[in-house]
Amino acid sequence: MTTHFPLRIFPIARKRRHKQTALAVAIAASCIASLVPISVSSAQAPPAPGATQPAPAPKAKSDDKSQQFATVVVPATIQAFFVTDLYAKDSGYVSQVNNDIGDHVKIGQVLAVIEDPELQAQSDRAQAAVQQTKAALEVAQRQLAGMQVDLTLQQVTLKRQKELFAGKASTAQTLDEAQAKQGVSSANVETGKAKITSAGADLQAAKAEAERLQALLQYDKIVAPFDGVVTRRLVNSGDLVQAATSTRTAPLFSLQKLDTVRVFADVPEASAAGMRPGLPADVKLYGPAAVTVHGTVTRIATALDPATRTMRVEIDLPNPDEKLLPGMYAQVTLRTAPQLMDPPKP
Repeated sequence: MTTHFPLRIFPIARKRRHKQTALAVAIAASCIASLVPISVSSAQAPPAPGATQPAPAPKAKSDDKSQQFATVVVPATIQAFFVTDLYAKDSGYVSQVNNDIGDHVKIGQVLAVIEDPELQAQSDRAQAAVQQTKAALEVAQRQLAGMQVDLTLQQVTLKRQKELFAGKASTAQTLDEAQAKQGVSSANVETGKAKITSAGADLQAAKAEAERLQALLQYDKIVAPFDGVVTRRLVNSGDLVQAATSTRTAPLFSLQKLDTVRVFADVPEASAAGMRPGLPADVKLYGPAAVTVHGTVTRIATALDPATRTMRVEIDLPNPDEKLLPGMYAQVTLRTAPQLMDPPKP
């Protein structure tokens, strides 16, 4: 038996499903609407009186002036603190050689002696000329003394003749002769003074010539200008040496000061602005030991070499045991200072 359901049942079920769907949508909309005002109010509501607000998180600041020290590694060369080539200023034969390479000498020590007989003869003649001018000066002084005495006598005689002439006891001729003699004596005194001045000038010239030749004789001795070590000897006993003032000849000796050495390093342009005297510097020597000596920058050139665009930096290192030899290569590690340069003003 077949049961027939009326057709109106289906619309009722369809309406019931529509009501359930509309109810679910309404509930969801009410939930969303209730959440939005709560979040807005919580964001815009002012804090309650006496409430402590949380501190804002610190912001990271980038300060351009607080730059880190940069490290620069450059090759370097070790040189003596002083290097001097000793030349001869007078020509002659070497009569004595007192030192050789490796000898430690003191300031003023005689390294070699040069003989110049002609110069010695000139010096002796200059000394004789000094004595001659001294004698001439003494003669002029004695002559002036006699002339002054004669002038005094003539002045007294003229005074007496004037008195006699006033008393009609002397003639005019006698008075004129006395006046003439007094004038001649006065002129002789002035001449004697001029001779003394000339003799004094001659004496000064003779002394200057003698001192000049004596100074040249001192150049016959090659002396050390400072405490150091003889690193080259290019002269032997009996050699004829020429004066280096006229032609550039080879030096007789080379002297170096080694108790303190200089380390020369050339810093590139990018790091030159950060170089300052007093910055730490590590000098690493080449060789099996690879010794590292700690020091500081002593001086800087404060200018770039136009050819290489580098700046010279010098580091002085004590060398009491003379282990640091001039000519050694090294590697220098420098720490550049922060470059706190203001931008140029327009």
